[in-house]
Amino acid sequence: MSDIFRKLLVPQETEYFVVNHNFIIEETSSAVQRFADTAGEALPGVDARICFPELIGVENILTSIIIGQRSSFQVKGIARFTDNNHPLYFDLLVIEHENNEAQEEAAERRPSKLLILIEDSTEKMVMKQSLIQRANEANLLVRALEASRDYIDKVIISMGDALLVTTTLGIIKTVNQSAQLLFGYTESEIVEQPLSMIVVEETLLYQARHHYILSQEELVRELEVVCTTKTGAEIWVEFSCAAIQTELKGLYDFVYIGRDVTERKQQEIEIRRSLAREQELRDVKSRFFSMLAHEFGNPLNTVLFSTQILKEYGDEITIQEKKEYLEHIQSASKHMAQLLDDVRLLSSAEAGKLKFNPTPVDLKSFCNDLVESIKISFGKNHAVCFIYRRVMSRVRLINNSYDESKKLPAMDKKLLRHILTNLLSNGIKYSPIDSNVYFELHCYDEEAIFKIKDEGIGIPIEDQEQLFESYYRAQNVGKIPGTGLGLSIVKQCVDLHGGQIEFSSETGLGTTFIVTIPYYKSKQID
Repeated sequence: MSDIFRKLLVPQETEYFVVNHNFIIEETSSAVQRFADTAGEALPGVDARICFPELIGVENILTSIIIGQRSSFQVKGIARFTDNNHPLYFDLLVIEHENNEAQEEAAERRPSKLLILIEDSTEKMVMKQSLIQRANEANLLVRALEASRDYIDKVIISMGDALLVTTTLGIIKTVNQSAQLLFGYTESEIVEQPLSMIVVEETLLYQARHHYILSQEELVRELEVVCTTKTGAEIWVEFSCAAIQTELKGLYDFVYIGRDVTERKQQEIEIRRSLAREQELRDVKSRFFSMLAHEFGNPLNTVLFSTQILKEYGDEITIQEKKEYLEHIQSASKHMAQLLDDVRLLSSAEAGKLKFNPTPVDLKSFCNDLVESIKISFGKNHAVCFIYRRVMSRVRLINNSYDESKKLPAMDKKLLRHILTNLLSNGIKYSPIDSNVYFELHCYDEEAIFKIKDEGIGIPIEDQEQLFESYYRAQNVGKIPGTGLGLSIVKQCVDLHGGQIEFSSETGLGTTFIVTIPYYKSKQID
């Protein structure tokens, strides 16, 4: 081999051997033996195909190089596995052998030889295989990740519960289909929007997020908050929250899984209302029995005491005293009868059995008679001032021949008496002695307006909302007797007439009730 080749090959740690046209080895480098298929066979005089079987089957290619038809032939990555833990790889390059100048003349008289170069590529091949293995492992991880992501996406899509993922600041990053259906927004409409867009009480979730960041304690579970849909409807949603560590240490995303519990909350609210109504009913019953005991107790005691006096001392007392005791008995009996009548009337009204029987009534005469009756029964220490006003339409003013006495409005006299008697008696009962009670009647073409005004104790503003409830009495009535049924009966009777009742009151300055009742129908009086 020429000195030039030796100088080129030594730095590259390349081995070589030279073969003739019959592929017989004529010359080798010192370390070529370790690349041979069988150790110790790569020697001069040995057929190169025995120790390098990679040359078998390519003789034609090698011959074409010898005769100058081809410049080179190369085989890369040839493996020798003498030790499974330490494989050997090399590249083989075949080129035409260059003769020395002194031998050129002789070379012209014989065929050329082949120079076969061997380069150790073990490190390169091992690295390549390692890279390929890592690439394969990475591909497997990517495929596993993609499969896992696809699996998770399918789970999220098929979830019946709404799922939202937000940043630490509460900006929505991800929503599933159930969340879109629940809140009425499309994915593009809700992503990148603040969570407060749908959660009315987002402050609770905000505090929960920051509490977790600071304390690393478990997030809240089953937190019920009010949310709004795209249409503006309010719904109750029960959220479970969890934190997810992002790629950046200390930075979290938050997952909210919620379900619509509006129906359950409504049922709970209704149950609480029912319980409150039940409690209220128990309170009402308690007040009712307490009222009965009190309201019946006094007149009963009066009757029993008066009858005992008359029985035991009837022969000793004067006629005037007997008359007074009998009046006490009569008054107490009327009071108990009125109380029973009120209870029966209210029970009938609440059961829907109270009848409405309108008949023609001369309101002026009716109210005059009622006022006189009130004065006899209740008005000994009060003045009841009755005022009647007839407001005629323009047609009646022009038509002088119109006789209003021929036509009377139709109302239920029994119910009307209950209305006015209760209002007038209350005006007297809750007013100081020697004060005035004003009663006005305004008759129009289609309705009558009754106005009762007193100068009594008034109704506290905190009691006014419940004034027409059964058995309810204002806080300032003190020891003034009463059942709490009167105004409830008045309201029922007004409603049966299709009318309205209004009032205005100020504590210590009296109360004014205004009752408006439309005429049911008009009947001709014969």
